[in-house]
This record gives sequence, structure tokens and C-alpha cells, in this order.
Amino acid sequence: MSNSTLAAMNRHRHFYLFVAPFFLLFAVFGLYPLVFSLVLSLIRWDGLTQMRWVGLGNFAVMFDDELLRSALWNTLVIGLLYIPAMLALAFVLALALNGSWLRARAFFRAAIFVPCVTPMVVIAIVFSLIFSSERGLLNYLLHWVHLGPVPWLNDVNWSKPSVALLVLWRWTGYNMVLMLAGLQGIEPDYYEAAAVDGAGKLRQVWHVTLPLMRPTIFFCLILSLIGTVYMFDEPFVLTAGGPGVSSTNFGVYLFQVSFRDFRFGYASCIAYTVSIGVLIVSLILNRLRRRGET
Repeated sequence: MSNSTLAAMNRHRHFYLFVAPFFLLFAVFGLYPLVFSLVLSLIRWDGLTQMRWVGLGNFAVMFDDELLRSALWNTLVIGLLYIPAMLALAFVLALALNGSWLRARAFFRAAIFVPCVTPMVVIAIVFSLIFSSERGLLNYLLHWVHLGPVPWLNDVNWSKPSVALLVLWRWTGYNMVLMLAGLQGIEPDYYEAAAVDGAGKLRQVWHVTLPLMRPTIFFCLILSLIGTVYMFDEPFVLTAGGPGVSSTNFGVYLFQVSFRDFRFGYASCIAYTVSIGVLIVSLILNRLRRRGET
């Protein structure tokens, strides 16, 4: 390091002092746990006994773990059940709440966003009543249209749709706000030019709004993908991963391995492996999006 560099650092030492707390906190609560969990993935440890080096042994166990495969499959199914519907509904709601014709837009925006900030305990109680097999609101409505009661939370075939409905209700408003911000960033000149060319409202949405909203929709898709993989609150409080393991997604399984079985090394191993998989899928989707824009 040259003398001029040292002199510049000494001259700006007050600025370094002001930003130092952030880097110290990040090093202690961010970087250190990240590195420690990477080392832990090569170790067998229950948090109490002495650590034992196993190298790639945890990864060998992972490839033979049927429960992990089941959890990943449940995660995929839950994501396919709610992500397309959530993004489509969020886009439609954002279009409606962005219109100047709608009165009390601030009220409706806040009302749709409220589920995102509602405590999960309250949500669990309400949806347990809604999905109740005996006195649930959904089965009461199904009875009105002469359909039999559905065991939403007690059947292996309906547990995943129940979790998907809860996630759809909770996070649609969040994605709506993101898409609303994207819509408000579109210049009105595009719509005026399309109107001059004779395009109606639907054609403006298809040929103007959707192409310009691709980055925002892609951002919501990536957030939803990551959120689905590490989703924990919704399946845990609604079904506890049951009945059996029918709604045990990766987040719940990771919790069980870590804090029920105390297999911290194995938990770190599967967490890092799945995180790398999510990163690869995100990069592939980003590449496909860029190809679609060219």
C-alpha cells in the first residue's frame, strides 16, 4: 500500500469511522454465521457433544434422504399452486388500483396490503376456522352449492392446496404494491401513442404494459421462488407439516432437522445445497428473460 493511499485513508478516517458499525455488525451477524454454517456442513454436530469431521458424509446422506425429496416435492407443488395465480392476481389488482377512475384508492391499497403485516398467530387462528372440516367457512359455502365437505387440513391431498390458499391470501398484496410501483414508473406517453394508433385498453395492456412490466414481474417471480423454498410460518402454523409429511416443505423440514433432531451439520449441508440450486434456477430464469427481451 503506497504512502499516498495511506495518507488518503488517514485524511478520510472520519468517514470510515461512521461506516464502521455497519461492517462490524455485518461481520458478526452476517458473514460469520455464513462461513460457520459452511464449515458446519462438513461436520457432524448436535450442539452439545464434540464436533466430528465427516467431510462429504452429510452430502452422501442427503442424496439418500427420502424425506428431503418429499419436502422438495411438496415445496414445488405448493409453489406451482399459488405463484402463477398470485402474480396474475397482483397484476390485475395493480391495474385496477392504478386507475384514476377508482375512488378511495388509498383505502383499497392499504386493505389489500394488510395481510402482509398481520401477525401470523392471528392468521393461523382465522384460517384454522375457515378450513375447519366441521364448522369451517369454506365447507359452509360448499354446502350452499350442494358440494360435500372437504377435509382441508386432515387429508394428504388437500393440505398443500390449503397452504397455497393461505400464502396466496397473505402475499398477493405485497406483490401488488411492487407491481403498482412498476406501473407508476411507465410514462403516459406510451399509452398516448398507442391510443393514437387506435389501440384499445386491452391492447394497450398487452402491447405496452406487459412488455414494460417484465422486469418488475420477473423480480416478483424471483422473490416468490425464494420465499416458497424457505417458507416456514404458513405450513408450520396451519398444518405443522401434516397430515404425515404431506405439507412438509423445505423450510419446515430444515427446521425439524435443525431444532428437533439437532443435526446442525446436516441442516447446513442441505441448506447450502438448496440455496445453490435456487441461485442456478434464478440465473437460468434471468437468462431466459434477457433472451426474450432481445
